[in-house]
Amino acid sequence: MTQGYLVYAYNNEEIDYGLMSIVCCLLIKKHLKINTTALATNQATLDWMIKTHGEYLVDKAFDKLIITHNPENSSARLFHDSRYTSKKVPYYNTNRSDSFTISPFDETVLLDADFLVLDNSLDCVWNSAEDILVNKSVRDLNHVENLKGFDKRFNDTSIPLYWATCMYFKKTERAKYLFSLMKFIKQNYRYYQQLYKFNSSGYFRNDYALSIAVHMMNAQLEENTVKSLPIPQLMFATEHDDLIDFTNGTAIFVSEAEQGNFKLHKVCTNVHLMNKWSIGRMSQRIIEYAIN
Repeated sequence: MTQGYLVYAYNNEEIDYGLMSIVCCLLIKKHLKINTTALATNQATLDWMIKTHGEYLVDKAFDKLIITHNPENSSARLFHDSRYTSKKVPYYNTNRSDSFTISPFDETVLLDADFLVLDNSLDCVWNSAEDILVNKSVRDLNHVENLKGFDKRFNDTSIPLYWATCMYFKKTERAKYLFSLMKFIKQNYRYYQQLYKFNSSGYFRNDYALSIAVHMMNAQLEENTVKSLPIPQLMFATEHDDLIDFTNGTAIFVSEAEQGNFKLHKVCTNVHLMNKWSIGRMSQRIIEYAIN
């Protein structure tokens, strides 16, 4: 029985997803007992990673490299770097529905590259009685739920929202069916946008495809057949949060939910960072911590 982590990384002209995946996977190896990692990427991103960050770090971070075609551009997305800077750049994140086929493991944890593994809670996921585990509940650094963009449902009358940020699955027929549904939904995304009445923001969202696939798999019933991960609430640092320091495995964020209202947060648990550039600014400190 093989077990491991699958991360995707496709660079665009502004955001270094390759660097984020190195940071993510080095932290996996630092904090987790089962820590085999696989990176799905394209040749251009891999070449850039080796040229910019060195072959040593690439070899240390990843046990398996899976070269794929560049996923199709799901239109441009507006990314924020704190409250005061934003850029609209291409968004390449449309091939996660291929994860069942791409993953080299019998049991897989599928992670976003901008996920910092700062504790060992994911060690509890392996050999689960369930074949799919994914979370519906998220909180920000202030432990607030139901922020704008982090709702529990698509809308007041629609289905629950599942978060594809971190997901566990086994190579079973049920999991295969779920990913097949996600691929079908991706191919017919505009139709499902109208059917489920969600705002796509102009780009494909794996969270929406996953949520619709779970609903379809449940015969359009709201059944709790897909359980949560061992930690049932994902912690998010929003795009208005800035990672300003990283010391001894603790991330320090400054949060500005409203202009001029600053709060500091010390985080030593797993956290998903929406502000991609802040990871890059702290990457050297995180890498030094992870490899020492």
